Amino acid sequence: MKLEAELKNTRPLAPRQRAMLNILFTASWLDCFLHRQLRPYGLTHPQYNILRILKGSAPNGLSVLDIKSRMIDRSSNVSRLVEKLRQAGLAERVPHTGDRRMVVVTISETGLKMLADIEVDMFQDNTDLPGAGLSEPEAVQLADLLDKFRE
Repeated sequence: MKLEAELKNTRPLAPRQRAMLNILFTASWLDCFLHRQLRPYGLTHPQYNILRILKGSAPNGLSVLDIKSRMIDRSSNVSRLVEKLRQAGLAERVPHTGDRRMVVVTISETGLKMLADIEVDMFQDNTDLPGAGLSEPEAVQLADLLDKFRE
């Protein structure tokens, strides 16, 4: 559905304004989609993001500051989110061997299994994914255009 119809806007928008509003609207729509998909797992989108970051750094783990620098939403309270993941058994805090003040966060085996389950549930049937109507070249072009938009 066109942005103007979604927003019930009858006046045409300037192209750059339309692009920006469309990105904001789509980001909100994707956030709602992810919220619905992650609800059965008891995860929020930022928690899921942290688990994916930790999986990518396994087996070494990362400091809280390193996790924060890789987050999609960098305004999240990473320490609090990591603690919730730790309490759920999805992440572990390990004292750094060289610096006693620093803690390294790693993903647990339970966290790895949960991520695998989420990937099967969310990504096995590509026809239900957002953007399923895009061809591979269109998906590449969209990603390139979004990169360019942020320049």
